[in-house]
Amino acid sequence: MGNVRIWHVLAAAVMAAPLGSAAAGAAKAAPVRPECFAALRQIAGPTLSCAHKAWMSDEERASLVSLTRGYLLDASCLVAVDVERAIVDEALTASDRAFVAPAQPVTCEVQTSGGPMTIQATFAPTVTFKDGFAVDASPGLANITGVNSYLAMPVVAWVNNAPSIRREMAAMINDIRARRQQRAAR
Repeated sequence: MGNVRIWHVLAAAVMAAPLGSAAAGAAKAAPVRPECFAALRQIAGPTLSCAHKAWMSDEERASLVSLTRGYLLDASCLVAVDVERAIVDEALTASDRAFVAPAQPVTCEVQTSGGPMTIQATFAPTVTFKDGFAVDASPGLANITGVNSYLAMPVVAWVNNAPSIRREMAAMINDIRARRQQRAAR
């Protein structure tokens, strides 16, 4: 599948739901959920409920190591997604709108210089649409538990505010909207 950016996972799952195309969220041990790519292909039902694993790119990993002065080395996450399809559909068709996804639980296995640890958090992506395009987006990472706040705070700030992450999320969502419009035109 290739490398999937952790903070894009939930935004992709939330914003792509009505498309039935790729882009997704991650798995939790219980209950067992279908993988999000399979769930996205099934348009039936009022809720997108799925799971997906995400991991960091080499560039993101290097940035994380630098940000935490060598303490945090790597992370892979499982995001459990449960989102009403109607709110996603409304966001994808609105011209001007601020969309806030409901918080979705995420569990991450983090490698540190002192060994592995498990942390929990939530993703609640926000997207601002103007004139039919996503002009701003943020992963909405919050509620981190399982790690000291002095480590969590800079990571949350970095993930939610990095210009490259915000730009990439907006571009991905604009691509999803364009594909949706093409599909509707058929």
